[in-house]
Amino acid sequence: MMEVKVQCDCGQKYKFDVEPVNGRMPFTVACPICGADGTAKANAILRETIVYQIPAPTSPTPPPPPPVLEPTRVRIGGSAAAPASSTPPPISPLGTPAPLARPMSPLARQATAGAPAKSDRKSSFPMGLLGALIGASAGAVIYFAIFKITGPFFLLRYVLALGVGGLTGWLANLLGRGEGSKELGGLAALFTVIGILAAQYILTLQKWHSNEDLNNVNQVIQDGGYAASVKQAKEVVKAIPTGADAEIRMYIAKQQTEEGQPPKPESITNDEVKEFRNSELTNYLDLASGKLTKEAFWAKNGFDPKAAKKILDTEESAESGLAIVVAIFKAGIISMIVGAGVAFKLSTNAQ
Repeated sequence: MMEVKVQCDCGQKYKFDVEPVNGRMPFTVACPICGADGTAKANAILRETIVYQIPAPTSPTPPPPPPVLEPTRVRIGGSAAAPASSTPPPISPLGTPAPLARPMSPLARQATAGAPAKSDRKSSFPMGLLGALIGASAGAVIYFAIFKITGPFFLLRYVLALGVGGLTGWLANLLGRGEGSKELGGLAALFTVIGILAAQYILTLQKWHSNEDLNNVNQVIQDGGYAASVKQAKEVVKAIPTGADAEIRMYIAKQQTEEGQPPKPESITNDEVKEFRNSELTNYLDLASGKLTKEAFWAKNGFDPKAAKKILDTEESAESGLAIVVAIFKAGIISMIVGAGVAFKLSTNAQ
């Protein structure tokens, strides 16, 4: 006989005496508190005890005589043993019993044992979304700066698109603490495409607005040609400082002469000089001196500023729409797909 001590899953400890059969329990045991089966644990304890039991040394001396048995009871380990019976010996609890816990079913215990341990870091979808937004914005700024400095060259847009997607997905995964949902991955991919398009859109508009001829046309439409007329009037007054006939004749001759040819003031008649003095020169003097204001100039030439603003707004809308098309073309559909794929992969933890 040997004493076996078992600790149940509910925390209760109990012990009993048993004589193993082939190293195993000859009967089943259960926890006296929750009733859970403890036979498997008892068999494991028996196996460990038998394996690590040190055998007694052999001795040449003859074995001791057998003990004298009492007629009715046998004393083992200082306690009286009951006659052999098929009923297992009583099980006595050890120490103070633990608080009673509701017994778990075998399936529940299996599910609990197989469940993976949860991480201490709690994931966050809003923080992951914020990380994706920050990454896409920063990536778009970097995309714009590099493209503006270096200019377009072979495969640059693909490299920059990968950078925007990588930064967006990495920050989404970092701030989201591995949130890893497909929803977050889809939004990160969308932010990547928007960031790439925004950078290319601004680059296209800046290129168009840097065109001096286009700016001049827009300025003329916006102020009705008043600024250009004032500039021209100052040039005329500078060419005709005293208003003498000779100065007027030379100015008209220069205006009528083709580039590279010498002017011929003698070809200008007195009537032409008189007409220029009475009509155009007076107007130029009023513009150069500021006597003719912008509003008076508009009224004199029948210019409507509201209609001009409407034309500019329509032109800007058409220009913006065309800029979007050009931005998509310059960014490249494939490069945007590649960048979005990288962002999705990183933000979903490759799930």
